[in-house]
Amino acid sequence: LCRSDAAYPSRLKEHLKKTAPPVLFGAGDLRLLAAGGLAIVGSRAAAPEALAFAALVGRRAAQENLPVLSGGARGVDETAMLGALGAGGTAIAVLAERLGAAAVSGKTRDALRADRLVLVSPYAPDAAFNVGNAMARNNLIYALADFALVVSSDDRKGGTWAGAEEELRRPHPIPVYIRIAPESPKGNRELL
Repeated sequence: LCRSDAAYPSRLKEHLKKTAPPVLFGAGDLRLLAAGGLAIVGSRAAAPEALAFAALVGRRAAQENLPVLSGGARGVDETAMLGALGAGGTAIAVLAERLGAAAVSGKTRDALRADRLVLVSPYAPDAAFNVGNAMARNNLIYALADFALVVSSDDRKGGTWAGAEEELRRPHPIPVYIRIAPESPKGNRELL
């Protein structure tokens, strides 16, 4: 999709203004991009308790017919997304790498066919992992969501921290919730 196409997500244009990506690549039901929902984000190397929480929230969102948005990366993002899909819900993943491979993966294939998942990326479908791409795609996750939940964040570093901090500094941010539990990492408490 190009920014000038009628099907281009208006949420991106409204939230990001002129910084909305000029092109989006995708697979799945593009109508899901207008649904909003809960962004569930966190570290790729989250603790088991954080991953269990992400899966639980993903399943609960599905039960409430609330789409789950994530970056689709291993860790919190993928766990939350798969939790929602496993419970029959819908999900939107904004990928920073290998959209083409993700679209044919056994983890996503059935949900894509059932129109319960859409994968999008502002990067070429065969783009390899790049830290800059991963960081830059975070604002798209927030822009497509109605609110966000940070499950696990490093303190003042990494994509989860940067994405949440960037959203909180916007003139009109979406609500950003932070998981606080006895085992939450320091980054969660600092974000709060």
